[in-house]
Amino acid sequence: MSIVPDRLASALRGSLAPIVRSLHTLGVGANTVTVFGFLLTVLGAALLALGQPALALVTLLLGTLCDTLDGALARAAGGGTRFGSFLDSTLDRLSDAALAIAAVQLGTTVPDALLYVGGLALLVASFLVPYIRAKAESLGEGASVGVAPREARVTLYLVGVAAWAVTGFSSFFAAAVALAAFLATLTVLQRIAHMANALNEKKG
Repeated sequence: MSIVPDRLASALRGSLAPIVRSLHTLGVGANTVTVFGFLLTVLGAALLALGQPALALVTLLLGTLCDTLDGALARAAGGGTRFGSFLDSTLDRLSDAALAIAAVQLGTTVPDALLYVGGLALLVASFLVPYIRAKAESLGEGASVGVAPREARVTLYLVGVAAWAVTGFSSFFAAAVALAAFLATLTVLQRIAHMANALNEKKG
């Protein structure tokens, strides 16, 4: 079970329906929004690494909005394309890397050992979580379990950026990154355990 309730996530996606309809009417494609959101995330990560939390927060929120809109736009256009799905997944991984690297870079600059180590752990776990799911699906199983899927990790990260921007203390951001890394690692373990049980049951 994710730390972000499914009901809340569905409500947030539903509130974006008017924006989706407007973009679809204007002919804006899902892939365009995907690429634009990725570029905004990279820019936000760079601003964060430079110690500009307020500007980074606004930019990252816009990037996250695009990341939410692209799937809805794809569905509005009839379900999207296989390339669109591939592009979205690939850029999600690169976005995750950009966010984690920004934390590592900032942890080196400040310096802050918690932020540095947390950023490295988040980088590794953020790649393992979707990899395990993809590998499970290739074996005919599902592995969407865990407390910190991508939306939960990004939410924690943004909360940390917001706390830093409001208070001026980067330690809040460091704590958020460390928590996201811990929960992502826990999710990795949950998915491994889930797959072990699922495959052992079939074997038995």
